[in-house]
Amino acid sequence: MLDYKQEQKIIEIDKVKIGGQPGENSTVMIGTVFYAKHSALLDEKTGKIDKDLVEKELNEFSEIIEDTGMQGIIDVVGAYSEALIKECEFVSEIVEYPFLVDGLNDDSRIPAMEGLKEVGLLDRAILNSIDENTTEESLNKLKEIGVKNAILLTFGSKYIFPKQKIEFLRNKLIPKAEKAEIKNFLVDTAVLDLPSIGINVETTRLVKSELGLPTGFAPANAIYGWKYGKKFGETSRCGAIASIMSYCVNGGSDFVLFGPIKFAKCIVPAISLISGINSYYRKRILRKSISEKTPLKKIF
Repeated sequence: MLDYKQEQKIIEIDKVKIGGQPGENSTVMIGTVFYAKHSALLDEKTGKIDKDLVEKELNEFSEIIEDTGMQGIIDVVGAYSEALIKECEFVSEIVEYPFLVDGLNDDSRIPAMEGLKEVGLLDRAILNSIDENTTEESLNKLKEIGVKNAILLTFGSKYIFPKQKIEFLRNKLIPKAEKAEIKNFLVDTAVLDLPSIGINVETTRLVKSELGLPTGFAPANAIYGWKYGKKFGETSRCGAIASIMSYCVNGGSDFVLFGPIKFAKCIVPAISLISGINSYYRKRILRKSISEKTPLKKIF
């Protein structure tokens, strides 16, 4: 069972605690809305959505998060800044969780962050992401807006293996975040494909053990596109999805982007079991404190 010697940073965004030692806080489950094939997305340019469907999915997600004692964040995807602002506003009205502002590039997400500041939602907004392509101009704009929260994405053609990703993080991404005066940053170890997820687990271990930063990743695209996983039907597919998410979390991830929010019932209970076991071990065997934000008293 993991217990890092390096002091672990815990960041708090709108009551959600991310990071710390394994079992200290529950894993943060990040579900996605308004992805390309989301039935609720009616017009990506204008931000027209099926509000009833989104509200149903968000409420179901919220209910299962609360019931299991886990923590949640909403990943709001959008290609156009005005639409992205509308979508984030709607999500913020339905649930109280923070949300990722997941634009396709800086041209969409930075104006969206500026718009969210104007409507008083900047504290709950998490820029996704600062990455290899983030320019000096963009960093200055983020600083001007006063963006507080961001994901650092360790993706790049020169940064494939764990040690390369760590150096990229140390030498490029963290200095960028500091220049933009980002208060809270999370590390996304950037999944390439399904069989390489072991690289992400090892990168997670290195980030936690060397830097103590909150870290996680998004195996969603890789597993949902896995054709073999569909061979034996939806029940088998759900099991495969839950298993890879559990593997990621038990590898030390503080958060996991698990894909379409409608799959929460398939995934969140499985992760709550892992999270609860880690909390039990930390409290009972290591004799160390855990926060109230764990599923330990909820699911056992």
